[in-house]
Amino acid sequence: MKAKKTHEVLTPRSRSPLGLIPSHKSYRYFIHKYEVPRKLLHVSIGFLTLDLYWNGIKLSQVTPVLVFLLSSIVLLDILRFKFPSFSTYYIKAFGFLMRESEVNKWNGIVWYLLGLILVFLAFPKDISILSILLLSWCDTAASSFGRAYGHLTPKFFRNKSLAGTGAAFLTGVFAAYLEYGLIFPATPVVNIGEHLAWTPETSKLSLPVLCTLSGFVGAAAEAIDFWGLDDNITIPVISAIVMQIVVVLFEN
Repeated sequence: MKAKKTHEVLTPRSRSPLGLIPSHKSYRYFIHKYEVPRKLLHVSIGFLTLDLYWNGIKLSQVTPVLVFLLSSIVLLDILRFKFPSFSTYYIKAFGFLMRESEVNKWNGIVWYLLGLILVFLAFPKDISILSILLLSWCDTAASSFGRAYGHLTPKFFRNKSLAGTGAAFLTGVFAAYLEYGLIFPATPVVNIGEHLAWTPETSKLSLPVLCTLSGFVGAAAEAIDFWGLDDNITIPVISAIVMQIVVVLFEN
């Protein structure tokens, strides 16, 4: 009975077995259960995106870099799958950023980068940035609060908790307000010649309504399973599509 309880505590969201990655065995809670390094990387992408925007870097300048990174990581994964000795070295070096369920599958960063590239290519700058913030922060908030307090609240969808989804909603509201309410107004020069999907002058949606909608979209995109696809790609793409449609519908 005691062994069963320990197994349940240590099983991560991916239900991957403990023991495939050395760092997961050494740091069962810090890396395996709570995924602290992975979450820090996840969250940092949002801040990096805002920093690039603040410094006037255009999406067209970022996309080729993302394509190069994606190509490199895909190549490394192919080498992992074909050469066990290389896989062993790779996992020892970067296993602390992986889930054990990814040992024999594509690395999660592949889907993350693909999601970034798709939204950067297909959507206006402000919608693209918002979708990345929702991916970077809502997903992390939902996972962290869901694991900590999810047992205290009702469950729905893919065993998602009200605690995790509520945290994702509030984080999405904050992310939209940070972008549209604080950063964009403080950097008008950066947007000269750029097309923004939402501005106070061109939309019937007020800022509070836009932020609230962003919270709902971020929480829903994180909670709902879209055809079994990795949420690193579904969250930004679905969020961008929905927010673009809503903004267009309420244009002046």
